[in-house]
Amino acid sequence: MKKWIHGNYYKDVDVTCICGATFKINTTVPGPLKVETCSQCHPAFNKDKVIKKVVKGRMEKFLEKEKKMAGMKKK
Repeated sequence: MKKWIHGNYYKDVDVTCICGATFKINTTVPGPLKVETCSQCHPAFNKDKVIKKVVKGRMEKFLEKEKKMAGMKKK
């Protein structure tokens, strides 16, 4: 490998997330790093903490409209 092509490689660089998690990585960027999301706070990695949105299907929407129409016809 040519030494002048590749950058310096730093081992055990401290990374701190805004959620408070800290871990070490190997990288070409020196010094301590600060990140906005990590595997502990990102919703894709921890499905327990994800706020699930209740989505109504086509049938539920149709039945709601049908109830509204039936209520309007009675008046």
